[in-house]
Amino acid sequence: MNRFAISSWSLDGMLQNGTPLVDVPAQMAQHGITTLEVCHFHLPGTDAAYLQQLRDAIEAAGIELYSVLIDGGDIVAPDPEQRAADMQMTQEWIDIAAALGAQQVRVAAGRQPATPDVIQTSAQNLRTCAQYASDKGLRTITENWLITSQEPDDLLAILDGCNGTVGLCADTGNAEATADKYATLEKLLLRASSVHFKAQYQPDGAINQDDARRCTALMQESGFDGVVTLIYADKHDEWAGIERMRNTLEPLLFGDQRPDVVAAD
Repeated sequence: MNRFAISSWSLDGMLQNGTPLVDVPAQMAQHGITTLEVCHFHLPGTDAAYLQQLRDAIEAAGIELYSVLIDGGDIVAPDPEQRAADMQMTQEWIDIAAALGAQQVRVAAGRQPATPDVIQTSAQNLRTCAQYASDKGLRTITENWLITSQEPDDLLAILDGCNGTVGLCADTGNAEATADKYATLEKLLLRASSVHFKAQYQPDGAINQDDARRCTALMQESGFDGVVTLIYADKHDEWAGIERMRNTLEPLLFGDQRPDVVAAD
């Protein structure tokens, strides 16, 4: 079922200005959004005591920790030693995600141009990450993010090489780096289990309604039925900005029926 989420990136300004990450789940519950993605760099610590404290806060607020977004490393780094170190780092963050009770991790497909060899290496190493995560009870997804997976055909080739072990998040903002944002999304949404929605804004600060309509129409045409994470990039009035995004998308995705708060799977 479609449901809204936020990423910790959507509250980056608040977090940078001193709001503790452990306070975010309660704030989410107050705003009626109960699905969360956490960027790995927003964790102020990874010791067992802190991870338990954060997990307790998430569970107490009735929040679903959908993903931990692992934003570091390069699983296709040209230097073998660096690539091995980055794979090790990724596996360590998979362990952390499991300790937090996350459902899945997002692993970037790579930071190198998508040659045939890089595509093969990306698929191989994503499969390795997916197996490691599966042993911990987590799913693995990747995203149209960074150069290796920027172009949709390259990303789909990587996914094909993963043999169904790796899912996909389609990012509407990242698709703008391609020649045709909407053609890119049309291809990716057929394989996506989640979406990162980044609004376009008019000069007066209003959300571009035409872009929102086109993105949500593509979601519906593809049969997409998953998590829509509201990615708010500004560093002020974050909750107001998130609410504007939700109020824009709700009628487009759900018509006149505002969705009830959805419990965690």
